[in-house]
Amino acid sequence: FYKAIGDKIIEHLEAKFGCTVMIVANRTIISKRAKHHPSQMRPRSRTLTNVHNAILQDIATPSHVTGRRTRVSLEGRRNEKVYLDPLDKEVTQNRLAAMAHLYARLT
Repeated sequence: FYKAIGDKIIEHLEAKFGCTVMIVANRTIISKRAKHHPSQMRPRSRTLTNVHNAILQDIATPSHVTGRRTRVSLEGRRNEKVYLDPLDKEVTQNRLAAMAHLYARLT
């Protein structure tokens, strides 16, 4: 339901508040080592990687993620480069700083 009207909701809230608005769903990460019954598996949607990918999709809502590159430094830090749809460049250009800050804050 949200995917159908999400863009309209965001445009309305941005017009009302006069600043960048992003809506992110509340997601749960379940650890590999979480105690559970041996017959129960951890759902794929609750893994760390899938939750971070879903958060990124939520943040880049008016556009779509078309590619990703992860670069690992010698110290072990991960630097991730995300490519957004070039057709939506004018829509996402003024939101890039807010997107980067929010993703770094949530992950």
